[in-house]
Amino acid sequence: MSVREAIVRHWPLKLAALALSVILWVVVALEEPATHLQDIQLELSFSPTAALAQPLPPVQALIAGPRGEFLKLSATPLVIRATIPDSAEGTHHRLAISPGDVELPPNVKVTVQEVLPREIEVVLDRRSQRIVPVAVRASVEPAPGFALDGPVTVAPAVVSVTGARSLLRALDSIATEALRLTGVAGAFERTVPLDTTGHAVLQIVPSAVTLTGRTKKS
Repeated sequence: MSVREAIVRHWPLKLAALALSVILWVVVALEEPATHLQDIQLELSFSPTAALAQPLPPVQALIAGPRGEFLKLSATPLVIRATIPDSAEGTHHRLAISPGDVELPPNVKVTVQEVLPREIEVVLDRRSQRIVPVAVRASVEPAPGFALDGPVTVAPAVVSVTGARSLLRALDSIATEALRLTGVAGAFERTVPLDTTGHAVLQIVPSAVTLTGRTKKS
């Protein structure tokens, strides 16, 4: 019997055996104990007259258990819930956390060995609201033989921003995400999200605006 014949002989059985061995390997690997750093979602309760003055720092948990259990955490995150006292408004509050504070999903069989860091800083300030103008960041390149017919307009021209008073004081506008239009002939209209970079703890309404304009033959 040739080598080729030996390889292809009973190939369905050989392929099934190979598939079974791969499945068994995966099952064993998923049951293997391991440790893993997992991001924690912080859910804080504080006075309705207060707001975060800076983003919360990232917190992670060192968890241990079968590797297969780690996959479940992608759909159901780990959570720490804490209440910040009303007296913390306008201060840098130090919040101590521990492995026992981590809420585990009921269907996940892991243990929390450590949380990193063990203490975080929560900065609160009085909650306030302002109406600020929208700054348009748009580049419009008319098609050959066309020119812009007036400025690009934005609607709404102002947005409502809610958050910590100290952050709102320094805010003079909210910019749109950068937009570049090329080969424009005639009227145009685009919905553009607002750029929230650096404004993670602010609530901005609406979150997008509409840019309109037109070009005419030159």
